Amino acid sequence: MSRAFIRRASTSAARALQRELDVHKLYLLTSLRVDARASRGASNAGRGSDELIAEAHGMTHEARQGAVNARLCDEVVGLARALVSGTATTSAARDDDIDAMRARAIRGVGFHCYVDKSGVPHKESGDGLFVRGRVKAGGVVATYPGLVYVGTAMKYMKNYPRVGADNDYLIVRSDGSVIDAKPWGRGCLSATNEWPGEPIYLTDGEKQAAMNGSFLQRLLKPRLDEERRVELLNQCESLERSNVFAYAHFANHPPDGTKPNVVVASVDVALDDADAYLRRFVPNVNVTPDEKDEATHEGLLSIMSDSKRTMSKRFSDASLAIFGEDQDKPRIINETDNNAIRALVLVATRDIEDGEEVWLNYRLSTHVEPPAWYSRVDAEEDARRWG
Repeated sequence: MSRAFIRRASTSAARALQRELDVHKLYLLTSLRVDARASRGASNAGRGSDELIAEAHGMTHEARQGAVNARLCDEVVGLARALVSGTATTSAARDDDIDAMRARAIRGVGFHCYVDKSGVPHKESGDGLFVRGRVKAGGVVATYPGLVYVGTAMKYMKNYPRVGADNDYLIVRSDGSVIDAKPWGRGCLSATNEWPGEPIYLTDGEKQAAMNGSFLQRLLKPRLDEERRVELLNQCESLERSNVFAYAHFANHPPDGTKPNVVVASVDVALDDADAYLRRFVPNVNVTPDEKDEATHEGLLSIMSDSKRTMSKRFSDASLAIFGEDQDKPRIINETDNNAIRALVLVATRDIEDGEEVWLNYRLSTHVEPPAWYSRVDAEEDARRWG
């Protein structure tokens, strides 16, 4: 059974509206989390749902999205802080670190994630994501680890352009960036250490093949230059592989009759100087476009799937991309100097109890025949999302 999914962008107005609804729901969920923390030990029980809904409706889409990102960033940083105490200063993770890491997670935030046999009643069922401890509604359950390919950097992905071949661990963020969690595996518990793998780590044979390839081969299969590979490799090797929250890629789609208990959310994690020591617990590395890349014009898929734009801005930029002069076309923003780590997290839609499996609605396209194990959670929402 596939344990991850690719959310493909649609250029429809319905999909743009659905993204705004997603942000609205995340704002309400994270507000409940903020209120619960604020009222801890206090006599009041926080704001009511009607008050929260009125507050959300009174904000712009950009303001809601900014608030959601800030709150989720705080959650990710909080998970990292729970793991950092007493950890070794070396970047290499050892198999015997995992129990100590789990214990710190329980003490710090009250839970950790683990992978076990899924409860999906299907012959293709494999592993699933579970929680040890308890997660409160609105809290981040798990992070989706791996390499994050931004914009035209997708051309460096393994098997490009058929990047989904033999890979069930790809997921697309709301800004169009693609995260590949397959090289991460189970972190330090992986049977084989494939992190970070191609295109950052190349064997001697792969390096020689890249050097000796024809012009057409190099055009069809571009490679990162040596300097960038070394820089990215250093970042990858600095990450803590025994991160007990970096298992979001094992979350399964709920079986028929079961409701999802998490939703997916993009978050840009910005660490200030005081929190720089937490970097190794944010399990993502950005692979950004080459500064010399000539394909600087932004594509329609990227424009229409960018939830940071308003609906009117998306259609305006899409029109320019199609009909505008070259100097007026929207351009891809090179975020090489942006220190924000592009991440993706699972947010609890209700309290998740000890030993409970995590269920994520895969929201597969209505335009293709779904697998036999797939049942639609909300057919009306899917029709709107993929209309």
